[in-house]
Amino acid sequence: MKTTILALSAVAAMAVATVPARSADVLATHRFSAQLATEIAVDAIAACAKMTYTITAVVVDSDGVTQALIRGDGAGIHTVQGAHDKAFTAVSYGRAGSETQKVYLASPPQGVILKEPYLIPGDGGLPIKIGNEVVGALGVSGSPGKDEVCGNAALDMVRARLK
Repeated sequence: MKTTILALSAVAAMAVATVPARSADVLATHRFSAQLATEIAVDAIAACAKMTYTITAVVVDSDGVTQALIRGDGAGIHTVQGAHDKAFTAVSYGRAGSETQKVYLASPPQGVILKEPYLIPGDGGLPIKIGNEVVGALGVSGSPGKDEVCGNAALDMVRARLK
């Protein structure tokens, strides 16, 4: 009897050890290259330059970590932090900063959200998505109310590659 129990225990242990990880336990994610992040930032600066605006563009990954930061010629120093924070807000909420602004205005946030130092709900932050997955965000700062226009122009230029 003791031998049978030990044998069954050994078989059960081997079966558990050879079970592959379930797909629900491993998350598949997408990341974009440094080259693509840089291209998005450069394209945003170029789009705003066509409208005679000097801006800074920041691209962050899905964790909010900066992948590319380019301060356009003549862009104000304040635009560096502003662009980062707009990108951080867009990746955090998974929506455009202007949409987050509308939500905040309709129902002002309270508590811990008010302490988050990198949130700027407003024009200029755009999520970068592959399907419904937020893989990063673009933050644009420096134009008078045209930051999302410049950002969308840049994202339109690479959208076909975001698959």
